[in-house]
Amino acid sequence: MSGLGFITPALLGLSALAIPIFLLYMLRLRRTDMPISSTFLWQQLIRDREANAPWQKLRPNLLMLLQLLILAALVLALARPFAEVDTLTTGRIVLLLDASASMTATDMDGGKTRFEVAQDIALDTVSTLGSEDTMTVIRVSEVPEVLAAASRDRSVLRRAIRDAEPSTVSADWQSALTLAAAGGRGVDNLRVVVLSDGGLPPNLPEIPGRVIYEKVGREDDNFALTALSVRALPDSPPQLFAEISNYGSSDVEVIFAVDLDDELFNALRYTVPAQSSIDVNMDDLPANFTRVKASVSRPTNSGVADYVESDNVGYAVFSPSGTGKALLVTEGNRFLDQIYSLISGIELTTVTPDQGLPAGDYDLTILDGWLPDEDLPKGDLLIIDPSTSGPLFDVTGESSASEIDPASGGLTDADNPITRFVDFRTVNIRKFRTIERADWANVLIQTAEGAPLLLAGEFEGQQVAVLTFALQDSDLPLQLAWPILASNLSEWYRPQRAINTAGDSLPPGSPITIRPTVEADAIVVERPDGEKTTLELTNSAQVIYADTSQTGLYKVEVKLGEDVVQRDAFAINLFDPSESAIAPRDELTIVTAEGETRITSTTSEEKGRRELWMIIASVGLLILGIEWWYYHRNLSRKPKILIGQSFSAKPKPAPRPRWKIWAGRTR
Repeated sequence: MSGLGFITPALLGLSALAIPIFLLYMLRLRRTDMPISSTFLWQQLIRDREANAPWQKLRPNLLMLLQLLILAALVLALARPFAEVDTLTTGRIVLLLDASASMTATDMDGGKTRFEVAQDIALDTVSTLGSEDTMTVIRVSEVPEVLAAASRDRSVLRRAIRDAEPSTVSADWQSALTLAAAGGRGVDNLRVVVLSDGGLPPNLPEIPGRVIYEKVGREDDNFALTALSVRALPDSPPQLFAEISNYGSSDVEVIFAVDLDDELFNALRYTVPAQSSIDVNMDDLPANFTRVKASVSRPTNSGVADYVESDNVGYAVFSPSGTGKALLVTEGNRFLDQIYSLISGIELTTVTPDQGLPAGDYDLTILDGWLPDEDLPKGDLLIIDPSTSGPLFDVTGESSASEIDPASGGLTDADNPITRFVDFRTVNIRKFRTIERADWANVLIQTAEGAPLLLAGEFEGQQVAVLTFALQDSDLPLQLAWPILASNLSEWYRPQRAINTAGDSLPPGSPITIRPTVEADAIVVERPDGEKTTLELTNSAQVIYADTSQTGLYKVEVKLGEDVVQRDAFAINLFDPSESAIAPRDELTIVTAEGETRITSTTSEEKGRRELWMIIASVGLLILGIEWWYYHRNLSRKPKILIGQSFSAKPKPAPRPRWKIWAGRTR
């Protein structure tokens, strides 16, 4: 603090109002003549006579002093006194308040979070704004949010800053700086203030004006769960893969716990070296679970800090591979028996065509060289070497022109999940069925002449694949392509989900496409905090849900009327090293009008004005309360003089009406 001053010094002239106060106290108080019964009472009536006589010397009077102090406080407040203080900046300010997960670190004094300290710095900056300064406050989280736009109103700015909350997700600095740049084009004296721990990504947009970086944060001790995945390989139980990272400067011992469907499955201790990570594998998981929660925590006797807790938990949704119950109808095919007995998750039942289709429903029916005369069975279908036509296609004959194009390997779409990693270039086929009228299907493998060898698609809600040749008429079962193709088909046939994501989980803020595989009219999404959102299916077969800012498991119910016809879930996880590596950075690299610039964290560089009128006005209000209390206290304590009262030993009741004569008062 280096100086004091007044914004409106002319209003100090109002201090001349003290003169009328002095004059009013010097004026004589007019009285009314009244007879009294005793000269003893006369002294009380004339006690203040001399003080109230005009132009007499004033006696000390506390009420007058209090009233003068009230006037002084009022005049000073109207003159708007200020103190020059150090401040981050002045002018046209765009303040970017980092609200990412790393700002929840509790490494500041008194256990405060970095975000709380950043709020304090922002509030101090608001207090030093000049009369011509403006400030825009932007909360930087997964979606930048303008809390106050180019405002001079300090109460609005303070309320916006105080009401801001940190998040547990990553911050979109690209969009935030683009927003700041768009609002600052053509603005003179623009100042962009970044209150952050420095976890900004590279390749940020150009920022006009001057950029000021205020570093918030001290320590780097933090460990996190940075990856979680659950997979079921063929002929193997489900396996869990996780990664635990230690971003601190000391080795740390952690407890890794896994819950399956909300029940604790296992908890193990691991030591994670400083600035390193370890992989965790669990291959003894049961087959009958769908939800996974993994967490890392410190033992009770640990001496290493963990300043961010939101990155200690991860979630995953497990969908078992395979198709459940499968029915194989064949005259005898050991290749099919062997391959489907090896694929986990399939309970295989084998019958002959003479036995017909058994009662009951199956998830997958494999028809080898035979089609039923009646309707096709429910569930998904794998048809091999169809001998007759049916509702799905027409069989028009046989062909031996089965050469495969060596360039493409016969594949029409190498990225299709059914033919991924399948190499048909070395497969030899003696003959195959020629098929027509299969518009519902996509040809995935074909001969060099374009005749289909493998088709797949959806027909009236059923997943159907057709292999147009008998396995015995080829060497496919002897090739590596056969187990890969069977595994891919098994994965494709598994119960279809309403949600198909690219991985086990998605980052916060990711939109999710929900497409029911059954007839439905509404979708209910339950967030991790229990809040539910109902999405109506009107003219579209799918909806997009984007309110995914919370980390955790989101439950999905697909409804038809009041009935739940399908259930699903998806996981949102942080898994962001830039948020878990909490060591604050001393400088940022940002592109300005002068080019790429390294901006070092700085403290107060300019002088601002901190107005004091509110403090002075509060003091004046306090003095006014004291003055009111003192006046009424004296008023209630002054004696009451009753006219005509007798002073005998036994006083008589006073006559009515009674007149009260108060001692001389000055106000």
